[in-house]
Amino acid sequence: MPGKITDGDVISPSEYGRRRDTENHRIIELEKKRRLSTKTFSYLFEHRDIILNQINEMVFLENVRDSEEIEHLIDTYSDLMPANGVLSVSMFIEISDQDQLLREMPRLSGIEQSVYLVFDDSELRATPEEGRSTEVLESTLQYLKFIFNRDLLSKFLKSRNVFIETRKAGYQETARIPEDLLETLKNELISEN
Repeated sequence: MPGKITDGDVISPSEYGRRRDTENHRIIELEKKRRLSTKTFSYLFEHRDIILNQINEMVFLENVRDSEEIEHLIDTYSDLMPANGVLSVSMFIEISDQDQLLREMPRLSGIEQSVYLVFDDSELRATPEEGRSTEVLESTLQYLKFIFNRDLLSKFLKSRNVFIETRKAGYQETARIPEDLLETLKNELISEN
């Protein structure tokens, strides 16, 4: 996965408009390969191309041409970038019924603090984005990072069965990371950014 996103990677609104359908189709296919679901949640393992597409979408939709605004978008979205030894995950609460969602939101408060990667005899708790956690869950989207130390990274790279799970009372759910995605994530964790 190539390195950080720069303003040279961002496409002008007019050029992106011409390529938008093709780009969005490509990103949808990429996201399908990088998304896991449980009963209540889905997890998208972020990728540079997905994040760059989000920036290009914002530039297109808001017709941004100012270089400072583009830099601000790059800085904002770059917080989602995975890195060497770090997996970045967007966690979505997948409750489509609005009444049910309103009832569940208070019970889901703190869910971002109870997400783990489990592999072999090890586990790694996700680090949620700072400043998003409140006593009452206010967003159905949470940004998480799995930050590996050297020992856990070594174990993860050798593991064959890896799960992402939530451990909050009433929401104890698990999804196994498929082998092809697991291999991709392993390679990305040790690639140069």
